[in-house]
Amino acid sequence: METYLIPVEDICAYHHVEINFIHSLEDFGLIQTTVKKQSVFLPVDELAKLEQYLRLANDLQINLEGIHAVSHLLNQLQNMQQEITVLQNELNYYRQLNHQQ
Repeated sequence: METYLIPVEDICAYHHVEINFIHSLEDFGLIQTTVKKQSVFLPVDELAKLEQYLRLANDLQINLEGIHAVSHLLNQLQNMQQEITVLQNELNYYRQLNHQQ
């Protein structure tokens, strides 16, 4: 499967952000970039995360450490929501079994 890449320079120009911000996000492990032919690219599937981090930084004036913390909390929340969905499905299954008896 081919991964589509967006030049980081284009992203920076479009969002009016310094490339150092992108590098800092990568240093914090929040996004992954790819280097090809001495140019830095962002995989398309990372774009939504980057834009979320840009909103946190620009709109809410959250620094990189805060963005890292918020990202961690959002990941925990997403994992808990997935676990709740699995548990609800199991509960519904056992309720159906109980009603059939």
